Amino acid sequence: MERIVLRHLSGSKCNQVEEFPLNHFKELTIGRDPSNSVKYDPDRDDLVGRQHARLAQDPSNPMLFSITDLNSRNGTYLNRQRILGTASIAPGDVVQLGAGGPEFQFDLEPRPEGAVRTTRIAGEPTTPAQGFPVPSTRISTPGAPAPGQPAGVQVQAQPVSGQVGKATVERMISQSKSSSNKLLLVAVLFVLLFVGIAAVGFLVWNFKFREKVASQIPARVMSPSEIVKSYTDSVTFIEAGWKLIHTQTGRQVCHARWPNVDPMGGPLIPGGPSTVAVYVQTASNEYEPWLTLDPNRGVPIGGRLSGSGFCVTSDGFIITNRHVAAPWKTSYDEAWPPDSVPGILLVPGPNSYVIARDGQNQPLVIRQPPKGWVPANSRLVGNQILGSPELEGRNDYLNVTFAKNELRIPANLVRVSDRHDVAMIKINIPQPVAKVELNDNYDTIKPGDSTFVLGYPAASPVEVGIVKSSDPFNRAQQQTIIPDPTVSVGNVGRILRGQETTTSKDTAVVSLAGDAYQLTINSTGPGNSGGPVFDDQGHVIGVYWAGNQTISFAVPIRYAKELMGTSSVMK
Repeated sequence: MERIVLRHLSGSKCNQVEEFPLNHFKELTIGRDPSNSVKYDPDRDDLVGRQHARLAQDPSNPMLFSITDLNSRNGTYLNRQRILGTASIAPGDVVQLGAGGPEFQFDLEPRPEGAVRTTRIAGEPTTPAQGFPVPSTRISTPGAPAPGQPAGVQVQAQPVSGQVGKATVERMISQSKSSSNKLLLVAVLFVLLFVGIAAVGFLVWNFKFREKVASQIPARVMSPSEIVKSYTDSVTFIEAGWKLIHTQTGRQVCHARWPNVDPMGGPLIPGGPSTVAVYVQTASNEYEPWLTLDPNRGVPIGGRLSGSGFCVTSDGFIITNRHVAAPWKTSYDEAWPPDSVPGILLVPGPNSYVIARDGQNQPLVIRQPPKGWVPANSRLVGNQILGSPELEGRNDYLNVTFAKNELRIPANLVRVSDRHDVAMIKINIPQPVAKVELNDNYDTIKPGDSTFVLGYPAASPVEVGIVKSSDPFNRAQQQTIIPDPTVSVGNVGRILRGQETTTSKDTAVVSLAGDAYQLTINSTGPGNSGGPVFDDQGHVIGVYWAGNQTISFAVPIRYAKELMGTSSVMK
């Protein structure tokens, strides 16, 4: 007896055989959760619970095994009998996870001495062999008594011409057998056809009945504490440091600064710093930073930040905000350094850009950084107008930390949405990770529906861990943040749609904020960006996007699901 063998008889794992060495597996957990030893498909095997049942070896007698139902909704069946709690299981026993659910046969290899195969449950009755009467020919002879008559009574012999020969009898028997075989074949085909039609009818009825029953059973509502308990391990803390790169040269892009000296005499900004930030007027009469590739004449464009995310697959794909994973593709509003103002403005001149001046010929002073400037969208470095895309961001580090853990896991940027503030990153570790369940309910969601946000708001006090080193070549202790997620509770306050046409008038109503959920959650904010927004059934319906002490917003989960596959934009 060296290993447990499970032979899957039905369900998504049908015809598969799984083996578990007993020196490593004293018990097996069974269910749809990725953490189980025996994992079922979460979509196809929907009768199986997340934690459905447990197989275990008796510690006091290694020859004995038991199976325990873990309070599953649909029950556990052993040899077609539902078990309550724990029951003994022997080699050859068949386990079914829920009535109508997947089945597997439990076995041990090699089987222990004395193990007796479980009594086979009788199936359809065996059809008795059909016999055919063979006509007999009796020939009477004079002087011999006929059967049933007293001795001495003479029976007249029949004429020889009316007798049936041996060949004729054999031919009659052969024809009778052939006709009977044909009738038997027709009967079997008819029975199979009848059984098939009945089975299809039963399956259709059973599906409709289950669908009807399921629609009448109210969905289970989860409390905030249950959501925290179930999905804390799926929510991640993200830290990133990035910079803007000129793709043709690979050099970092900087915001230009000039000495505070006016070529026409005096300072550019009276009382200003020794160097001042330089801005340039765009074709749309707005202004943006004057960029340079000379690090001695500017301040690097980039920054550091933290945010939240959540695992959508067990192999490490994580959804977060675009402004967390790829901040160079979003507005720079929060990243401007304090010395970015005051600054001066350049405008197009006859041959180059010149300093903009007022009516007294004094340089115009910029008091506020430009709003809505996206670094990757800039097309001007010095006097050179760039093509697209010649400016791109690069993460110097992008680290993921799971809840209540001190280890940072490097991540890679995988995809960035062009349509909304969502992005997907990936970590690579051998073990599976806990993931959330997604629910795209953008077409059916209603104001007032309950919502719960998990994440790591910056306003929440952090917990720091002191990690002692056991490395003789690096004895220094490490101090690191131990993330612990915050849950925020509220409702959907309003549903914003990018475009909606009313029926009373031929008027298109457009949301300037695009597609979004407005939430009544104001207990979170920066740092929670990219965190999951749950409904009251524990499904993620959105990605936390932006918020402050009065209002917050989430991106509908459909934009995140777009990053998880491919979809055609042309028919």
